[in-house]
Amino acid sequence: MKRTKWIGCGFGIVVFLLMATSGWCDLFSQEMFGLESDVIHPFISFSGEYTDNVFATNDDEEDDLISYITPGLWLALPGADAEVINIASSSSVPGGMSQTRFQNEEMGRYQGFFRYAPTFENYLDFDERDFISHKLDAYAAWNLAGGLSFELMDQYQDSRDAVEEETDSAEFNNNLLALTTSYAISDKLKARVDLGYYDVNYNSDAPEKDRKDLTAKGFVLFDIRPKTTLFGEISHTDIDYDTKDFDSTEFKVFAGVKYDASERINAMGKIGYINKDLDDLDETDDTIGLEAFVSYDLSDRIDLCANAKRGNEETTTSRFVTESMLSASGTYSLTSRISSALRLSVSEEEYKKIDRDDTTYTVSPSVKYLFNKRIYGSLAYMYTDRSASGRDKSDQSDYTENSVMLTVTASM
Repeated sequence: MKRTKWIGCGFGIVVFLLMATSGWCDLFSQEMFGLESDVIHPFISFSGEYTDNVFATNDDEEDDLISYITPGLWLALPGADAEVINIASSSSVPGGMSQTRFQNEEMGRYQGFFRYAPTFENYLDFDERDFISHKLDAYAAWNLAGGLSFELMDQYQDSRDAVEEETDSAEFNNNLLALTTSYAISDKLKARVDLGYYDVNYNSDAPEKDRKDLTAKGFVLFDIRPKTTLFGEISHTDIDYDTKDFDSTEFKVFAGVKYDASERINAMGKIGYINKDLDDLDETDDTIGLEAFVSYDLSDRIDLCANAKRGNEETTTSRFVTESMLSASGTYSLTSRISSALRLSVSEEEYKKIDRDDTTYTVSPSVKYLFNKRIYGSLAYMYTDRSASGRDKSDQSDYTENSVMLTVTASM
């Protein structure tokens, strides 16, 4: 049965490649299926991955082949040729939102968006790790007369954590609900309030991770130039664990700038102060918070990007973790169809209330091929190296992993 699944997946990829290279897929269009242009967008992705350390261990590494099949659908009303919003969330981030989100200033009077995609994950040898994950995004926005606007978004995820130090992946189903209200005080000055509720639910294997986060944020944004915005941000997050006595509150203050000079360059940076109050210990922890990115099209062929971030994350291994991350990537277009890319990253995790620090390096070169405007394939290699220090690290805290992934994606 297991071999049959892999043969079926491989056959599907081969059929996709034959369709793409022969031009047969160009016979299809949304209008052919009776779909209004740019409203309904079905897609499907086939991936095959080889990893030499499937359980992320320091010794007795096990290799395996993994297949991923992701069919999906997204809808936009009014229609759009690209996904309207990317709700970036993480169960380890207080409040759930893993990056600062800015409103789309070019949106019309209203906008609706829906996206659903399950992923079927199958292992060739370790079939006990076979899994089906689900992700659903919903978004609605209204721009009213007089400068008042509302955005309501929801994300549901049924997934699991990565394997850590020989412990199996804990399965979870999380829901992030957020409401954004903004008011344009003048042509240059805007005020904004975000309210969020994040419900983190793990299965019976990890009930100590269950928690509920309540977040309130306030923004003031001022356009000093047509493409340059200064902003201030203040937020409060209440983190309430269901069973474990790890409750805390986080208070953050940031000042930042957003720069969209042209289609070739855009950037954002903010820096500030984070105060974490540990309820049961009656202690506080202060640190510097940071988030920044820059994207620059150096030429028609070369695109560069860099990201940096520093902040706290939730964990039940210790009280919490302060993570600092830096990444850089570049893309080079060899032809109109073929492009190559390289991504480098380093992250440092400082565990609080235990003696442990982790440093992780990743290197990932890749190549991408566009068969036509609706189908592309990619081949990527990733090297991961994590080293840990401190008295409280385990024998399996250090590990290296090499993986190769081949992906074919079709969208309409």
